[in-house]
Amino acid sequence: MDTARFIPDDLTCTIAGLNYLQTPAGKALSEAVTHRLAQQRTISVADISLWRRQHPEYSVPCAIAVSQCRLKAADKFPGQSNELWAVPEALQQATSARVAAYKAQRIANLAQPKIILDLCCGIGGDMLALSRLAPVLAMDISRVRVWMAHNNAMAYPSKYPVMVVQADLQNFPVQLSSRIFVHIDPARRSDGKRNHDFGATHPAPRVLFAVLEKASAGVIKLSPAVDFSTLPTGHLELISEHGTVVQALLWTGSASTKLGPNKRTATVIDRTAIWSISDSSTDMAGAELHAHQPEKWLYEIDGAVTRAGLAVALAKELKLRWLSPDGGYMTGPHYLHHPALTAFEVFDNFPYTESELFRKLKDAGKQLPASARAVEVKTRGGLGLNTDQLQKKLSKICAADYTVLIYRCAHGKACVIARRCNKPAGG
Repeated sequence: MDTARFIPDDLTCTIAGLNYLQTPAGKALSEAVTHRLAQQRTISVADISLWRRQHPEYSVPCAIAVSQCRLKAADKFPGQSNELWAVPEALQQATSARVAAYKAQRIANLAQPKIILDLCCGIGGDMLALSRLAPVLAMDISRVRVWMAHNNAMAYPSKYPVMVVQADLQNFPVQLSSRIFVHIDPARRSDGKRNHDFGATHPAPRVLFAVLEKASAGVIKLSPAVDFSTLPTGHLELISEHGTVVQALLWTGSASTKLGPNKRTATVIDRTAIWSISDSSTDMAGAELHAHQPEKWLYEIDGAVTRAGLAVALAKELKLRWLSPDGGYMTGPHYLHHPALTAFEVFDNFPYTESELFRKLKDAGKQLPASARAVEVKTRGGLGLNTDQLQKKLSKICAADYTVLIYRCAHGKACVIARRCNKPAGG
């Protein structure tokens, strides 16, 4: 990414506007915007015109951006969102409170640092968790995000002090020692779009590693869609939260050595549990683990496991066999409750054609009472099917609570009619 052209998208927020929102009049503006969004979810031209007559024009875009982010941040920052300072792009890239807490504990176990550098800190999602571990020096190139991170630190004080400064890593101003841990979250967007190319991050990889080489241990937060073959040596970890793969971590230095640079880790985080698996084997060629037909239970494997290439390790651990080539669907004779598994009870399976699916599902629907939930359709293996369109067709011929799973197998396209087994509330 061309450094000269890189400008963080702070959505017309200015320091003057943010400072105004901290005044009594500014707080009243924020309350009015939040109330309108809670009522209608949209802001009208008439609303904006009214607020511009009552408040400085530069403060209105800030109030709208911050208020929208606070409403969207409730799941990412539970109990903190009402006081959070954020702009949309920074909120989307920010680490959630739960994932940040996991990472901080991992750093504590690996490095026990005296000081932590949180570089490219954004609004401070990781910074808030890291400050419970050690003093934090946080940096970002954006004045607006430095302001927000500083005020987020003030709103949610923690065990250790935090200092937030504006700086560009290309002119890295800090002398590192062996007890300093470096956390870097480089920008992964260009022209408002997500960018999965490691070579296109800002700062550029050569700048990131020029800093990391000065530290005894560190970690880079990356897009989970990054091409792993383009990454330098380190321990790669994929993290999912509530079933969505949210980030990849490249652990470096002594942290990588302790975790195993030739291994990978997949970590699954949900509302009640944190589970990880580590292994060096990513080979899906083991014929003894391949099943041609589903057994009583079909399992969808968490994306962090498949993305990390650890389906083989999970299959061996749980004594399952896989149905899809990438190990995303596995099968077994018994029900398993596990953080990395979503279970489906199998009722029928057959080679996929649309006409055969319609016939089978129509017959299956006669065996269960009608349900208000539409038939669920899931696919795997790049089948080129329009799942939304197919789901609408299937829901017209069957009102029962079924899931249809279509996947590519060694003999073409296979189809399973099943029922989703929801995880218990406590697990």
